[in-house]
Amino acid sequence: MAAKDLIENFKAGPACSLCLDFFTDPVTARCGHSFCIECLLQCMEGADATLTCPECKQLIQISNLIPSKDLQQLSTTRKRRRHRLLQSMENLTTCDQHGKKETLFCEEDQKLLCESCSLTPEHKDHQVVPVDRAIDKYKVILQENRNILKKKEEEFKNILARMRRITDPYLENVFCFKQALKYEYKKMHEFLEDEKRLHLQLLEQETRDKEAKSEKKMAEFSQQIQLMQRKILNIQENMDKAPLELIQGMKSSLDGVEELLLQEPDLETGPEVWTTYHTTGFKKMLLSHYRDITLDPETVGPHLIVSEDLKHLKCGIANNEGYGDFGVLGAQTFTSGKHYWEVELGDNIKWEVGVCQDPLSTRGNRSILVEDIIALEGFRFGDNFLMWGSEEDDIVSKAVKKLGIFLDYEEGNVTFYNATEEIYIYSSPKKVFQGPVRPYFCISIHNEENIPGSLIICPKNN
Repeated sequence: MAAKDLIENFKAGPACSLCLDFFTDPVTARCGHSFCIECLLQCMEGADATLTCPECKQLIQISNLIPSKDLQQLSTTRKRRRHRLLQSMENLTTCDQHGKKETLFCEEDQKLLCESCSLTPEHKDHQVVPVDRAIDKYKVILQENRNILKKKEEEFKNILARMRRITDPYLENVFCFKQALKYEYKKMHEFLEDEKRLHLQLLEQETRDKEAKSEKKMAEFSQQIQLMQRKILNIQENMDKAPLELIQGMKSSLDGVEELLLQEPDLETGPEVWTTYHTTGFKKMLLSHYRDITLDPETVGPHLIVSEDLKHLKCGIANNEGYGDFGVLGAQTFTSGKHYWEVELGDNIKWEVGVCQDPLSTRGNRSILVEDIIALEGFRFGDNFLMWGSEEDDIVSKAVKKLGIFLDYEEGNVTFYNATEEIYIYSSPKKVFQGPVRPYFCISIHNEENIPGSLIICPKNN
């Protein structure tokens, strides 16, 4: 359809029959005909003249005229569309092939066409519509999408507002949260400091009590020694006298000897066990460094039996000539950091557990040397354990069923704990490690009971 025909099509719509243009303030008479109010009033001749319908000549009472809002709205809409069409006519492009205005739009190809182009086979079955209609259609589509996006925008705005209502109070109070967190840790530090002071005071008191007890016992021994020395001197002096004087002084020399001979030294049954103290939170700290340790089968000797999971070590022979010591290395190597693992010692009479410089890295072979080992060695007697550290320090402890080993590579320190009672046992002197360090285990056989030694490395989830 040509642009001229489009404009004429607009004029062919509802219009006033008097001015032949779009309605302006239309009114409708009882007869059903509608006109612009000004056009209709111009049909009156004189103040007293009657008004008749220009279409059907029926008498019209002005008071019966009804304003038509629908016609007014329709006319306004068509005026606007014609105005846009006239404007678009001025901006329409010209077809290069036919030299005509491109007043049509192909929806399939999304392309402007002139009338001649629309009749070509290329666009024969395509939906071709006037440009203004395409504009109106796409405006509706755009408006619909705009409305949907606006609705979606409102949803996101509402969610954002909800998030801010949730987040803003926290962000505003983050300083308070930080202060509260610092205060909680301050309380924890103060609690640990108080606990440390208390344990040190108790240890000092225990030290003073043991020293006083020891001094009292040594004073008693010294007094007995002095009595014996005086009696020995008295006997010696009597032995140096003449025979007659010796016989006469015999009774005096032996007086009190029997009493001194009956006295026996009040010896302790063994080394004295010191009180141990639990440190709050230390086990949780250690477990944060827990490592899943396994045995290295390449370092297992011919007399040892290792389980399939490489965690259970047992001696496979009975040694009737004394203690048979068998050392084994762990498969893991450590060159930095903090590491912790636990070993179940069971009913072993003798054991040695700790760390060892990796011999394969330092010497190129698997032979374990004593100077490469930092370990705790234990020997069970009765219900207690006598243990020796790397410096041959004697340590007396209750029987240890499960031993915890903590390695701090950078500090060059190895610390041992009674993992069951959660108490400290011993800490090795600092040492600068040279190269990789590996866990070390050693078990023995007691010749009297003839029980094979064994130990179990606790799994990480234990």
